[in-house]
Amino acid sequence: MIWILMAGLAVFLMLPVLFAFRLGGDVKNRRETAIILHKAQLDELARDLADGRIGESEYAGAKLEVERRLLAADTLNDPAPTGNAKWLLGITVLLVPAMAFLLYLPGSTPNVPSEPHAQWVVKEQQAQSQLSDLISKLRAHLAGLDPNSADASEGQAYLAEALAEQAGALTPEAVSLFKQSIATAPENAPWRQLDEQRLVQAATSQ
Repeated sequence: MIWILMAGLAVFLMLPVLFAFRLGGDVKNRRETAIILHKAQLDELARDLADGRIGESEYAGAKLEVERRLLAADTLNDPAPTGNAKWLLGITVLLVPAMAFLLYLPGSTPNVPSEPHAQWVVKEQQAQSQLSDLISKLRAHLAGLDPNSADASEGQAYLAEALAEQAGALTPEAVSLFKQSIATAPENAPWRQLDEQRLVQAATSQ
């Protein structure tokens, strides 16, 4: 079924090219086009003279210039159109859908296997284990610090961030730690901005 839909889509997209391929009519070369253009200019000059938009002297000068160009165009020697481009157009119409289908044939694209799920699970477990170890070390470090010190404020901010990363969201404990951290953080503390961002995030998510 999918191949039928793809074939229909390919034909639909090539319709403008097919329409141009089926157009009939004579193709004029540069000489014929120039002669038609200059004759139209002469007719327009005659109408302008009859309507009074230009005077006799202006008409005579413009007519002489156009006639000079008309004579020059009549001497052009362009080869007659052969219509060979239609063959190229026809080949293009056939090759574009064919090449598109070849891209989806078995073996036509590089075989790049995705990462096995089991390996992803192992990596995720290792990352969670490392994060748990970090949280344990931060808790032990905070236990020996003055709760009102700058070091404790920094440790509380990083512990809160680790807890949020482990849970995938801002937990109540993490929010409480961010509040404790910002309460004692110096004004120029680099972790103060983290506290502010997380507390704003917690307030907007409620």
